[in-house]
Amino acid sequence: MYTVSGSCLSAPGFTRANPPIRKFASIMAKASPTLDDFGNEKSKSFNISILGDLHLPNAPGELDHFHQAREQLLAAAAPDCDEARVVQLGDLGSYEKGWPGSNKCFDLAKQYLDSFGIPVGLILGNHDLEGDEFETDADNLDAWKAKFAQNHYWSSKIGKVTFVGLSTVRFRSNVHSVHEVHIDDEQIQFLEDTLKEAQGGPVVMFSHAPILGSGLKAVQAVHVKNRCAWLNHSSNADYFISLVRRYPNIKLWFSGHFHLSQSYPDSISIVGGSAFVLTGVIGDRFSRDGHRHSRVLRGNLEGFELLTMDHDTGETRLDLKGSWDTMDVPEYLTPEEELLCDPSAGWLCSKVDCSIPSPGENSDTGTQWFNSGPTSMLLLQDGILVEYDAICMAPIGAVFLEVPDNCFIRLVDESGAPVDTVNTDGSASVRVEMVDSDANQVLEYVERNSEGKFYQIFQPNKWVIRKQKEAAAKAEMATA
Repeated sequence: MYTVSGSCLSAPGFTRANPPIRKFASIMAKASPTLDDFGNEKSKSFNISILGDLHLPNAPGELDHFHQAREQLLAAAAPDCDEARVVQLGDLGSYEKGWPGSNKCFDLAKQYLDSFGIPVGLILGNHDLEGDEFETDADNLDAWKAKFAQNHYWSSKIGKVTFVGLSTVRFRSNVHSVHEVHIDDEQIQFLEDTLKEAQGGPVVMFSHAPILGSGLKAVQAVHVKNRCAWLNHSSNADYFISLVRRYPNIKLWFSGHFHLSQSYPDSISIVGGSAFVLTGVIGDRFSRDGHRHSRVLRGNLEGFELLTMDHDTGETRLDLKGSWDTMDVPEYLTPEEELLCDPSAGWLCSKVDCSIPSPGENSDTGTQWFNSGPTSMLLLQDGILVEYDAICMAPIGAVFLEVPDNCFIRLVDESGAPVDTVNTDGSASVRVEMVDSDANQVLEYVERNSEGKFYQIFQPNKWVIRKQKEAAAKAEMATA
């Protein structure tokens, strides 16, 4: 057992009262620190406030929660840390038509982040490239870079720790869902080069969406269904977990995207010696469960502590502690009594192991597994049939969105005969059927897609569809 202590690190249960709230107008104007000021290799300790999806509203009167969160995070910064920083994980604007991804949205977000008065590193989320005033992703991205005076991917070093931010570069040009978070080849090469340059030193990653195989829980009816849950969900998504296996010095990987609180059993997931960390939201309108959370990362030359900032109470909770040693596994410390639910409460709280129970072994209530190929399985849970990557133990898409209680799932081969999905790997199956138990009638079926999987595409690219409709309307007017 290792011990991490010393400068900048707190004791468990560290809390602070809510500080007074300042509005923009009450904060003295001064030159705003930029990403160029983020790093300092001479420093021995740091305190980083990590903000999830902001979704700032297009209404100045609705920013009180955000002002409060800023003051809470600044007050919670350990006073003996050498450096104080902010990292924001993308999705700056709320969903009002024409607002997210717009120049006006970027203006408000910059004003808010500048008000922290300390260096900030940003990355882009899926909603940051949907500005209506731009015709291309490249134009939207250029406007973002100009506004925040930083590149969309970056690395910076504080003491011995290298921090890396990666951003999505596609919205309009995504293959399917516009909301897939896509890291392009240029960034992947940059990441490979940065990891080599780190020479085994500790690395902390930031991306809007988590990676396939991270063990974090995705929202099945939204992100899994639409195949936008993981980085590069529709193209070589397992690359990133293979990278983590090659570079175990990636000690922490932060993401947002799901709008969930930080109090679920797998809000933090430890794979090998790397911890994957879900980050919540500040605004109450965009929390899926009513909780408003951010992360606080404190580190020194020995290791780190990770805390949850509860914006409703202004209190912090110690969730994780670890050393920078690649051989050490971080220690999970979230108190069991603060977890929101138990494993019997449905998909959000259940543990997924991608395995069919042995005869006589009980599975989670309401779940049923089917082998569907050498590397894939199907899970029926809460009335949804979801396809899983069995190696990464992560959902990759939905097959059926509503399986009635009076129906069962059957996989069949080319002759139409049922396939044994318990004692074989299911490779012989070419079709999955939803069958009415009473009438023994097939209500719906899905055949394997071009990837050899069963998941369906439920959300085609909305931007492309919109442009097609606009072009059709113009053509109709021209011939009228």
